[in-house]
Amino acid sequence: MPGTDPTRAELFLQRLEAEVRSHPALHHPFLRRFAEGGLRRIQLWAFGLQHYQLVRVFTTYLEALVKSIPEQEVRDWIHMVLEDEYARPQTYDCSHPALYRRFLRALGLSEEDWDRVEALPETRAFINHHIELTSLRHYLVGLGAVGPGHEWAIPTMFAYLVEGLRKVGVEDKPLEYFTLHVAQDLEHGRLLRMALARYAETPENHERILEGAHASLGARARFWDGLYRAVFEDLAPS
Repeated sequence: MPGTDPTRAELFLQRLEAEVRSHPALHHPFLRRFAEGGLRRIQLWAFGLQHYQLVRVFTTYLEALVKSIPEQEVRDWIHMVLEDEYARPQTYDCSHPALYRRFLRALGLSEEDWDRVEALPETRAFINHHIELTSLRHYLVGLGAVGPGHEWAIPTMFAYLVEGLRKVGVEDKPLEYFTLHVAQDLEHGRLLRMALARYAETPENHERILEGAHASLGARARFWDGLYRAVFEDLAPS
């Protein structure tokens, strides 16, 4: 249940926001090098197909998490994020996975390509870890994973990706998945911050939230590690 000291919650969240902003996952060497541009098509394919594996399952985390949250108002806030992900009341073609598939098609990829790609070990680990965090752990661990670990972090990370993709000539329409998240996840982050503020008033709950945030950001850093190897080392020109 929520505590009784909102000042303590606010101070905790301010410190956590600062920690997220400076986390290595948000400024990973993969992101910095990607932002330089100069990527060959095969490197863009490697990035796009691995990252799609994360995109296509993000709603699974939210759907699992919302079932365990005790307060209806907080569940409603999570549902608002879900509705944006599904692009309701618009069409399936506007959902976030659908927007990402538009990006993949602009790179010259087809459904056959994204359905048969073999996920990197770091990609599989990221997905499995987040399923565990949001469905098998305390709901505050899950909130820490999808709030600070995702929605607070994505605008910064995606800014690097947008910069690099624009430098190689990807046009605005195919980039909509990324540019939408740079803007939309600021609102999602606000909603999830409100959710965290309901509970972030005791040391015990602080530990739970931090556990989820650190686990998610650590998994993200390892995902970027895997992509760095796949894109810039394994596919480097001979």
